[in-house]
Order: sequence, then C-alpha cells, then structure tokens
Amino acid sequence: MEENWHPCCPPATGLVAPVRRGAEGRKGPSAGRVRGPGFLAVSRGWHVPADTPRTPEQRAFEVGCLLPASGMLTGWAALRLAGASYFEGVEPDRRTPLPVPVLLPHTRRLRGPAVLVARSRRELPDPVVRYGVRCAPNDVALLHEVRRAASARAAGVMVDMALAAGAVELPVLRGLVRDVPLPAHATYALGRACAECRSPKESAMLQVWESVAGLPRPLMNSEVRNLSGRLLAVVDLLDVEAGVCGEFNGSAHRSARRQSRDEKRHADLRAVGLETFVVVGSDSDDVQVERMHAARERALWVPESGRRWRVGAFVPAPPLAPVDAEEAEREVIMLAHYAALEDRRAGEPSSPRSR
Repeated sequence: MEENWHPCCPPATGLVAPVRRGAEGRKGPSAGRVRGPGFLAVSRGWHVPADTPRTPEQRAFEVGCLLPASGMLTGWAALRLAGASYFEGVEPDRRTPLPVPVLLPHTRRLRGPAVLVARSRRELPDPVVRYGVRCAPNDVALLHEVRRAASARAAGVMVDMALAAGAVELPVLRGLVRDVPLPAHATYALGRACAECRSPKESAMLQVWESVAGLPRPLMNSEVRNLSGRLLAVVDLLDVEAGVCGEFNGSAHRSARRQSRDEKRHADLRAVGLETFVVVGSDSDDVQVERMHAARERALWVPESGRRWRVGAFVPAPPLAPVDAEEAEREVIMLAHYAALEDRRAGEPSSPRSR
C-alpha cells in the first residue's frame, strides 16, 4: 500500500523512553556501554538502544520525556502524537529530520541540536497529555507550525491536513484569524482552510485552482452519481457549475489495474456530461492552470435542471470495480473518511477516527 496516504495514523506503540547514563547495576547503561554501538545518544547524557526505530512519534516522545515540568511539545510533534499522519517532522525531501518543537516559559531553557525552542512571556495553555508527555493543544501546535511554514501554500497544506485528521475544527480556525496576530502566509492559510481535502496533494491542487487559476471554491472529495443513483466516482475536485472534475494521480495510480479503473471512471463521468482533468506530482503551476482552464472551456455548463448527474449524499456502496485485498482495504478506509466529510457538510461534528 502507498506509504502514508491517509490523514490519520494509528496510535504509536513501543515508544522507548531515554535513560540517563549511569553505573553498571544502576538505572541506565554505563559510560563504557554508551560509547559502544548498542546505544544512541538522544540528548546530553540520555540514550536509547541503537535499534530503536526513529519514527516521528519516537523522536517527539524522547524530547517530551526530557522537558521541564512547565514545558510542552508543540508544532508537528504535538500534532503527530494527536494522530495527524502528515506531520512527519521531516524536510520536504521526506528524509531530513526537523528539530522537535517545544514551548517553554521565557525563564526556562532547553538545549540540543534536535530541539527547536519557542518561549513565551504569556501564560502557557493547559497541556494535553499524550503517551505520558505534555503537548500543546492542537490549535496552538498548528499555529506554531504554520508560522514556520516555508511558503503560504505549505502553510495551507498544514491547515488542511490538521483538519483532515480531525485534530482541529474549522470554526476554531476561523476564530484564530480574527483573534491572533499572524504573519501574512498564516492568515492566508487559515482564511482559506478547507475541511474536505484528505491529502497534501489535493490541498495543493485546490490552492492552485483558487489562488493561481483564480477559480471559485469547488467541492472536494464529493460523490458523483447518475440520475438513477449509481455511484460513478468520488472525485478529488468538483466544479459543480461548470461540470468539471479534477483528480490528483499519485504513485498509487501507476499500476495497470489502477490505470484501467481510472480510465473507466473518467469514461463514466464523461458519459453523463462531466469534463475531467488530471494532475500529477511533476506538474508545474502553469501546467495545472492550463489543464484547469482547458477543462472549463470544454465543459458543457449545463444548468441543474438539465444535468444527467448529481452530487450524491453518502450511501455505503460496493467498490466501483473488483479489487484485490490491498485496494479493498483502501476502499474501506476511504469510504469511512468520505462518510465523515458528509457528516461535516451536514453540520454534525465528526472525525475520521475517534480520539
């Protein structure tokens, strides 16, 4: 299965707390042992076994264990421990680790190459304890992460992925725009937040559609049915007025089986009068904008009364085509996420997974 494609990640297991260097027979390995290959230094004087997996959760947990009583994890670390999958704590290359962000009172210090410290003279928020370590509330953690985003689009993706994971709620974010002084890119990200994206690439495609192509907000992850009620597809982007569907095709779409299914989906959509376009990861903004505008120019712009399709309310449905075990598992998780989106559209608070 494609790595890390769902906005929620399962609870972390097997987290290893660092131990202080000590004498043999006492808590912690001896000075001689920690100089050997069996241990890894995670902070000055603190070690974990060298075979401890370097997952985002483990890295965050290690720092959380060493925080002063008044400190807490924030940013990507707090959000990851809250179950937000796409906060991986790495650079855009998805290999280089980012430092673990922490929030401290202005009188406290914490040093280390793996730690990014933010200090505040204001009273800190009440922490949330996860896996035994103190974490900033999710909205506070998201604000810290968004402020450090490399670009407005990256900030927009962060906000959408926190929403997709159910870590924050859209009304809360709207309130932050009004109440908290923010840099321009953070104001943009919170102001245009979309609670219907379920992957970073969908969020990025939506931002190109709106901010670069200058087109109106579409629906995201919406069911399209024919007039008899048959589910044709759940499309990434739907411009209802024009009758245009947009899809981002990532690595999971490269297999012959998946490409065949994709072609059938597009044929079914065109058969009822919908125009389609596809975006892939290597496409520049200019290429995406060209495809978006071209699809709208080809579109039929049929008024609602004359359409041969409709946006369907969520109804559990069988897969669109026979699938193997891997794709069947993907279908189950996706359908659950779409159900949560429909609950949100109906004004019922819901989350892709219980917290």
